[in-house]
Amino acid sequence: MKIAVIGGGTAGYIAASHISKHFPQFDLYHIYDSNIPTIGVGEGTTPYFLEWLERITNLSYAELEKRCHVTRKFGISFENWGVEHEKFFHHFYPIGEQYSYHVSAREIVNLLQEYVCATQIDCQVTDVKSDGISVNIAFANHTNLEVDLAIDARGFPKTLDENYVKLSWIPTNAALIRQIPGANDNIIELKIGSDLLKYQSATRSIARPHGWIFTIPLTNRTSYGYIYNRNINSVSEIEADFDEFFDSEAITYAGQPKHLNFPNFTVRNCFDGALFKIGNSASFLEPLEATAIGCILKQVEAIGYWLLPAFAKLETREKLAEKDLKVFNQYFINYVYKMSLFVGWHYAMGSRFHTKFWEFAKANFYQEIENLENKKLLEEFYEVLESGSKSPHPIENFREFSLTVAKTEKNILSVLIEGIPKLFGQWTKPSFTEVGYGIGYFDHK
Repeated sequence: MKIAVIGGGTAGYIAASHISKHFPQFDLYHIYDSNIPTIGVGEGTTPYFLEWLERITNLSYAELEKRCHVTRKFGISFENWGVEHEKFFHHFYPIGEQYSYHVSAREIVNLLQEYVCATQIDCQVTDVKSDGISVNIAFANHTNLEVDLAIDARGFPKTLDENYVKLSWIPTNAALIRQIPGANDNIIELKIGSDLLKYQSATRSIARPHGWIFTIPLTNRTSYGYIYNRNINSVSEIEADFDEFFDSEAITYAGQPKHLNFPNFTVRNCFDGALFKIGNSASFLEPLEATAIGCILKQVEAIGYWLLPAFAKLETREKLAEKDLKVFNQYFINYVYKMSLFVGWHYAMGSRFHTKFWEFAKANFYQEIENLENKKLLEEFYEVLESGSKSPHPIENFREFSLTVAKTEKNILSVLIEGIPKLFGQWTKPSFTEVGYGIGYFDHK
């Protein structure tokens, strides 16, 4: 059986290294165009990435720190979001030795290259055609390759036609990225009642008048990104407020920023039986909760646990049953919907800034989620929120908490609510409770 992974970015190398590790019996082709660079601004991840990376590379934290400039990530510090708190923290659950990484996108690709065992094809792809049984890949040098399964990780689609759904309840569509050199200790302090919690490393998410700013600390640099809506604010307005933020943080910046435009979307059908879209080819959400790599791993997991074992049993390649494809694709579109609802909900109470952007963001969330095609999923979302409002704030369960990880309490699972699924997208119920209290969506008791 022939498998092709198309794409030389994070998603492509995650897929190629995963198949190399777990399915060496297949003929793997890794296709990429080395003239296309990765975005390379640094990425935040969730704990499952740490577990996956350890299985693939078996490298220690010290080795990853040296190779990929990683720092530990214990969660996200939110500043100026909502109407209740100046700061709040969204932890990874369950609390314990639960953390993930901030990692250089460029260096993680360089690392994963060493774990890919495949026929490498460095050439521009001009066309990809699938009939549901096999995929024909055409190259700029007028050659072709036919495979049984192609994993399309080429990045954003050129156009969003009827095969895609825009996730319009997320109010942002652009980013201005800046990087500064040098290590960043990134010690974050958060006052909870009489307790002062100190976080050794975390992503910061700072609400600003025209959107919000992320900070991703690596050992050799820190990436800052101003996420905004280009239909509401101009680049010059974003640059001016970015400068004001840097001045307030006593940061000197003299580099060249990157401007990125992005859609928030999902493909209706990520798999047709032979062609599987993953990463930004399949969906994209703004980086507020670092969903990208987690979603890629969910897709790769499905390929590994369902598709390839099923294909391995076939003597001849057959078209998969339509009912199975329908169930499979419905699962993934619902998964992205769930993630997007959680991300969009962060805007539901606005911020401390009463500006055009925040007025739009708050009203837009409530207005646009009513247009969600899957009404049953929307009902489930409201059930999760209702349950979250009846739960105690998770921080009450670890008052003795400090981010010396070994000393962290592990009883946070006690706040899980009976009768509702443990996960909604990538998140447990404590995540909804913590964010809900943080932004002021739930009344404090």
